[in-house]
Amino acid sequence: MENNVLAWSKAIQMGLNPMAYPFEMKLVPTGLVVARLDFKIWAKKVMGINGFFSQEGGLKFQITVFLNKELRNYQFRKDGVDFAFCPLDCRYELKIGMRRDRPFLESLKCLEI
Repeated sequence: MENNVLAWSKAIQMGLNPMAYPFEMKLVPTGLVVARLDFKIWAKKVMGINGFFSQEGGLKFQITVFLNKELRNYQFRKDGVDFAFCPLDCRYELKIGMRRDRPFLESLKCLEI
């Protein structure tokens, strides 16, 4: 199974608009959140994947999943899902926390495919 993470230029070429998904702390919901994963792009400055999510009602946000250096992949824990291979266009239950005034994804679970 191949990952479904796009390069920035490919996403733009496909007509996607990453700029419409804010990363600002005050605009990213925290706690348990249900949102659809619209697309993923490789992060530019860090070893990570930016996930672009939308909620019912129109709220859009992005959050970065960083490389798990111990596991050498994008899993949250050893028995978890690798974010590089998560299906798109799926509703997820996300657990979003805050660390050093930045949102981070603690866990995700696909609710439907």
